Amino acid sequence: MHKQTSNLRKKHRHIKNNLLTDEFVYTGDHKEEIYIYLTQYEPDNYVQHTFSSPEKLASALRNGKKSWIHISGLSDTQTIALIGKTLKLHFTDIQDILTSQHIAKIETYEDKTLLIFNTFYYSETKELQQEHICIIMGKDYVFSFQESNLPLFDNIKKAIVQNTTRVRNRPIDYLFCLLVNNVFSNYLDVIASLEDVLDAMEDEIISGKPRDDFGNRIQENRRDYLQLKKSILPLKEDFNKLMHNENKLVCDEDSIYLNDLEDRMLFIIQSIEICRETLASLLDLYFSNNDLKMNEIMKRLTVVTTIFIPLTFVVGVWGMNFKTMPELDWQYGYPMAWGIMGIIVIGVWWYIKKQHWY
Repeated sequence: MHKQTSNLRKKHRHIKNNLLTDEFVYTGDHKEEIYIYLTQYEPDNYVQHTFSSPEKLASALRNGKKSWIHISGLSDTQTIALIGKTLKLHFTDIQDILTSQHIAKIETYEDKTLLIFNTFYYSETKELQQEHICIIMGKDYVFSFQESNLPLFDNIKKAIVQNTTRVRNRPIDYLFCLLVNNVFSNYLDVIASLEDVLDAMEDEIISGKPRDDFGNRIQENRRDYLQLKKSILPLKEDFNKLMHNENKLVCDEDSIYLNDLEDRMLFIIQSIEICRETLASLLDLYFSNNDLKMNEIMKRLTVVTTIFIPLTFVVGVWGMNFKTMPELDWQYGYPMAWGIMGIIVIGVWWYIKKQHWY
């Protein structure tokens, strides 16, 4: 199915200068209503709440329990700003949360770690969709921001309820690693789908019967590849900020999970580069296939031309109509001309076949 123009192709809306205004602007396309989900847990129990207003968050976070606050929907900038002020975030960090095209980054502060990146998924129409994600980890809390209400982290909510892998017994940094790992898993799913599409296209062109829209599909998949690469590559350098763990929000025994996340990130980057190599190979095959088709056409035209050149010469000679030409008055001249031309056609064709030129 030919892809329609996706949200990724739309012209990005940027703030002209966010240092000249104190207003927060959401730059994405998701207009879902905001929901605030609070999950607090201890080894033996958990509590889940849903808020429509952020004012209750401050009091809910004072009880000393490990807390996960998930916010879906970023279009209500005033609510996001109130949450940001509750976390004592700087103005620019709040605006980064609202900027859906923001470059992926990691910022570490004395009392918190902020991670901004994107997740991707394919829609039902095989259209690559992007979603802005922000995760903030503090001493005993994790905030996650998501543009839409898609169930990106439902498996983690279920794990807390069922205490899978004793998640409620672990420090809050383990929850942070779970959330990041979920986003990385989405990357791998999207890359696997892209690799399947590219493999199918490779088989298609090797078979010698590519579809008419093959070139357009290469370009569409190339844009998807560039979007994935642009979104994940900045984390390669910034991930060192997590690994150094200067604010000590990650327990020493849990640093192994950061190492695992780094390995997954590097694997994602490597897989994306493999997609680039496959795309380059497909382009070479596509152009080579077109050249072969053109050569085949030129070969056929050359054979036809080779056959008709001597026929044109014969017809041209007998088309001069000089009075002294003896064949003009001969009653068998016309059949003889056709016979000679027929012998020429058969002779040229036989010679070409013998030389394996066609």
